[in-house]
Amino acid sequence: MKRKAILYLRVSTDEQAEKGYSLRHQEETANKYCTSQNIEVVGTYIDDHSAKTFERPEFQKLLFLLKTKKLSTDLLLFTKWDRFSRNAADAYGMISQLNKLGIEPQAIEQPLDLAVPENKIMLAIYLAAPEVENDRRALNVIGGMRRAKKEGRWVAMAPVGYKNTRSETNRPIIIPSKDAPMIKWAFEELVKGIYDIEELRKSCNAKGVKCSRANFWTLVRNPVYCGKIFIPAYKKEEAVFVKGSHEPIISEELFYDVQDVLNGKRKRHSVKNTQKDELPLRGLLECSKCGGKLTGSASKGVGGRYFYYHCQPGCKERFSAIKANKIFEEEMLTLTPTKQAMLLFEKIIKQHNVSNAKDNSKANKEIENEMEKNTTRINNAQQLMLDGEMGMKDYKEVKERYEKANRGLRGKKSGEAIAESEYKQYVNFGMSFLPNLSSHYVSAETSLKQKIISSIFPENLIFEEKNYRTNSINPAISIICSADKVFRNKKTGIFRQILKDSCQVVPPRIELGSKV
Repeated sequence: MKRKAILYLRVSTDEQAEKGYSLRHQEETANKYCTSQNIEVVGTYIDDHSAKTFERPEFQKLLFLLKTKKLSTDLLLFTKWDRFSRNAADAYGMISQLNKLGIEPQAIEQPLDLAVPENKIMLAIYLAAPEVENDRRALNVIGGMRRAKKEGRWVAMAPVGYKNTRSETNRPIIIPSKDAPMIKWAFEELVKGIYDIEELRKSCNAKGVKCSRANFWTLVRNPVYCGKIFIPAYKKEEAVFVKGSHEPIISEELFYDVQDVLNGKRKRHSVKNTQKDELPLRGLLECSKCGGKLTGSASKGVGGRYFYYHCQPGCKERFSAIKANKIFEEEMLTLTPTKQAMLLFEKIIKQHNVSNAKDNSKANKEIENEMEKNTTRINNAQQLMLDGEMGMKDYKEVKERYEKANRGLRGKKSGEAIAESEYKQYVNFGMSFLPNLSSHYVSAETSLKQKIISSIFPENLIFEEKNYRTNSINPAISIICSADKVFRNKKTGIFRQILKDSCQVVPPRIELGSKV
């Protein structure tokens, strides 16, 4: 009786590229064998997957047809045993399953009569050899990756904000991509503790940096952005951080500050926000009657919906949002500095930047010296541990103590003076924005309007009898917008006194619309 056979051909993508295994060669060899042995081929199944497991699409499809009796065969033929499996334990289990179905698995180039007990020794060799090869390759890959990481090289697909490329010596490296500024912005906003991480993620997505919720959490926890590479623990080696060879996008101080925010070690601030364009002042107004916070809502009336600012139930404070918004926009016109005031403000900022640079440089030098001492203490402790004069537990305590101290010192380091190019960018923005503050406010979106208001008025506003008042105003705005008085006064030395008085004395209630 003519025997029937199913041909199973397999090659992984890596094997195809590295070793030149050919599916066409396997198929040709198998068909020639069946012809010479008078075996009928009833089907051919081809997989392009690793043989580490039997979770291969075509093999699972074949196994299902065999188990459901939709396909009948006597033999399952493949060229070599490593085409069948590279996992000895799984292979023995699958051979047993096929035998129970009345199917004999057989390698054409490595034939074995498994009815002969001694042949099982050869089967073990044929199955174990490729598994050992896989394990050795895996160890080599792990070892190579760990060596690369210890050298500070990122060895995986570049994280968001970086891109993969090659160095001058043709080694794989990562460099900042076009998304790097957005990643830096996300960290800078997150450290403020104002915005929720999901809000920031959505903002990044809206600006073109696509990232899922889980990936964004991984992103803000990844030390690669501050120039560090994490090497996980392996066997007797402890997990460590090493300095990366790539360019950091953010500073270490910023990264660790963000971690404090995420871990709840730094207080989060709530942001006043509303989705109603008709109520830009909602959350920023204080009740003139009871001192509570005003909210806002719409009421149906003849002709449509009308918006009002009002207090909580029990208080009768209530007024038209349209009128209050219009009066506030008119009051914003009073916060318009003169050109002379802006030029003087620019000079003051520049002098302040230069002065801060000197103070910061001195303070930072002292901090860096202390950090170097702590690093030396860690190195000395490590040497004592290696010489057997200090136990591993004591060394870990010393290392943890001084690394923690250094992280704290990094947080105390003052920022350097603003670079000349960056300084000019900020000043140019301010010189164009502040003189047109009112028009910018009117045309802004609701969320930006609230940011403008909060930056000018630290405390809530009170609206009463068609006028606004507040307890305080941003000192910088107060100084800039009152400086025009100086240019109308011919006496010398007046401006310096006004600056001093403005910074030290604030009226109990500042009436908007009056001279600041």
